[in-house]
Amino acid sequence: MASSRSCNAGFCLEEMKVPHDVVTASLNARDKSGRIDVRFGADMKTVVVSRRALLSVASPPRATEVRFLQHVDAFCEIVASGLGSKKSGSEVVLVTANDVRRWRRAWQSSEVAAGI
Repeated sequence: MASSRSCNAGFCLEEMKVPHDVVTASLNARDKSGRIDVRFGADMKTVVVSRRALLSVASPPRATEVRFLQHVDAFCEIVASGLGSKKSGSEVVLVTANDVRRWRRAWQSSEVAAGI
């Protein structure tokens, strides 16, 4: 498994492609938050994606089911990279707009470091 390390403003992200399998993904139409049940190896996690995270993942900002489903893998990568906020004592991970921004900065700085 290939690994690279990128740092930005004191925040370091070790990127490793962690295989994951999405079991279910759905958007709550009322509050526009997403829920992903995903398996990372033997671990099963529930990922809750805030409305603001969904608005932050792409431009123009949209909190729609189509946008959510287009970016399910990105939200899973955020969790795999350790950027999501795990609720103590549970397998629930919250992805916020701040997590999306940190992931984007780390991803963009790794592109610059790789000379892409």
